[in-house]
Amino acid sequence: MTQNIIVIGCGTAGAAATLQARKISRDATITIIQDESLPEYSRCGLPYTVNRVIPRIEDIIIHPESFYTGNLVRADLRLNTKALAVDPKKKTVTIKTPEGETDSLSYDALIFATGARPSTPPIDGLDAPHVNRLHTLEDAKQLQTVAKKAKTAAIIGAGLVGLETAEALHSLGLRITVIEFLPQVLPAMVDDDMGVLIQKQMEAKGLTVKLSTTAKQVTKTHVVVADRETNTEEEIRADLVVVATGVRANTSLAKDAGITLGERGGIRIDNRMATNYSNIYAAGDCAEHDDLVTGQSIVSGLGSIALRQGEVAGINAAGGSAELQGVLLARTTHLFGLEIAGVGPTRVVAEKANLPVLAGKFKGSRTAEYYPSEEDVTVKLLANKDTGLLLGGQVIGPCAHQRVNVLCAAISAKMTVRDVADLETCYAPPVAPIREPFTLAAQILALRYERMQEKKQKG
Repeated sequence: MTQNIIVIGCGTAGAAATLQARKISRDATITIIQDESLPEYSRCGLPYTVNRVIPRIEDIIIHPESFYTGNLVRADLRLNTKALAVDPKKKTVTIKTPEGETDSLSYDALIFATGARPSTPPIDGLDAPHVNRLHTLEDAKQLQTVAKKAKTAAIIGAGLVGLETAEALHSLGLRITVIEFLPQVLPAMVDDDMGVLIQKQMEAKGLTVKLSTTAKQVTKTHVVVADRETNTEEEIRADLVVVATGVRANTSLAKDAGITLGERGGIRIDNRMATNYSNIYAAGDCAEHDDLVTGQSIVSGLGSIALRQGEVAGINAAGGSAELQGVLLARTTHLFGLEIAGVGPTRVVAEKANLPVLAGKFKGSRTAEYYPSEEDVTVKLLANKDTGLLLGGQVIGPCAHQRVNVLCAAISAKMTVRDVADLETCYAPPVAPIREPFTLAAQILALRYERMQEKKQKG
């Protein structure tokens, strides 16, 4: 039985690992090393504190310090403590205490839950005082403060954090320009044709969206950008700037310890969350796991996956047995009045993974067609052109996340698009149409796939 468990990091993965480890072993000593002044809080909730949709920043703290140290968890939570080095042979972790002293802790099992760090794009002037990130609780406090005095804002990056922050600042009355290097918004979440729908909604709300655009320099009053096709430069007025160009797995500690990293730069783990050392595990944004659809390794960056990986790591570190076979990358958000969700690879990702892709799209009403409603649902599905298996789906409209949850189950069950098209679904005029939009999108794909198969057989 494992006696000493050390968890490095107390974000979603680290907290989940701690709780599961304690459930498995009531006797183990569990030590959490956290380099921030607070235990787990929701980084996903940070954009909603900027405009006080979540009234108090402190509301996103999941559990207070006393929760971890109390009788239920009984962990030794060490805040403001930095892990300096890990020695897998001696099974020790060298730490720097809040007082600046060094100490060495022994472990039987170790869990890396070190999360991610914001990436730094090659832009001049990012050290200016009006340039902000949104990765920590302190970042959110700073952004709240500077937003009170600003009238214009430039958001560099049109991923989830960038657009959620743009929406928050826009609701405070700031004039917003979103600058994106790639030719679409939410490029990791939806295909380009679905991104257009989101972009049009943003522009209808009064935001300016600059795609295929490089941010070159931040000055006191502007961001200098260049069109990637024409190389034409332009100055965009910005009293404040938010850099939201993604994150990278925080793996320097693991790398220095000889832990194997994957091709995406994360800590490579198996289905037990174990690394190349059987008693060392990793979970969350620092870990690299398998994509169940493409078969390629990925660093997910999703809180839901960090939670599941953390639970598995904690169970196994405490002497239990659990596995997570891989991830589907189910994702969702709500932006500018649109609910957006997706699962599986985008078309670009699928094709890079050499998957033969067949796509189909359907736009329908969220209610019966004759029932008074102005809310539409757009569904795009991707299938394997050779097998008809469902690969992924994207939905924009009401209940997008629940529709994608059904698609998650369908992909997990290895259903074909014909299987999905034939699913029985609910119907009532004010609630749901007689044919569910994702089954109609699947029907379009199934017919296309079946015709292709017929041609092959004849040909």
